[in-house]
Amino acid sequence: MKKILAVGAHFDDVELAAAGTLNYLSKNGAKVFKLTLTDNVTKSKNLKLNVKFNSSKKSSQKACKILGVNEIQNKMIKKCTFLKYDTVLMQYLEKIIYDNKIDTVFTHYNEDANKDHVACHEIVTTAARHCQNIITFKSNFYITNKNFSPNFFVDISKNIENKIKSLNCYHQEHNRNNSLFESTIERNRVWGMSNHVKYAEAFLPIKLLQKG
Repeated sequence: MKKILAVGAHFDDVELAAAGTLNYLSKNGAKVFKLTLTDNVTKSKNLKLNVKFNSSKKSSQKACKILGVNEIQNKMIKKCTFLKYDTVLMQYLEKIIYDNKIDTVFTHYNEDANKDHVACHEIVTTAARHCQNIITFKSNFYITNKNFSPNFFVDISKNIENKIKSLNCYHQEHNRNNSLFESTIERNRVWGMSNHVKYAEAFLPIKLLQKG
């Protein structure tokens, strides 16, 4: 894994799911990129949400700096909750992958209650079909009929502080129910305990090439 692209539907998805792993890879010599597919704009009186594009974008920039990640500015950004498979967007992403010689892509798991996440998975996995590694994650653990059963874990014990700092770059409206960030870190602790380390992030690869 030398050239890595992490793609999320929303600005904080990548940090929630893979901040520690991306920080670890960056610190160990990999070139790591991040791309977000929607503007993240979310308004809900019931959930008391008013997530704005500009503040989300600035938060993402700060988080990427902490993690050592290069953020690619999406010239084809879509409206939040309206993301669908789009051939033009897929080919735009395919060109980014080709131009940056990406060998590994991280993106959303295909079973998710959030339809932006599902659409992101479809777009990214098609665009990345020629990459050596395609690895999926879950950023929000909504309950679905098909459970996320990860089988690839990364020890992020030395990167957990930077993950926390990256999440704290986002405004409180991103921290759903005032507990999303905290529960994410707790899940990392549980996954770490299961693997005899302090903290770990978990993934489900679609394909993963181990070079001999």
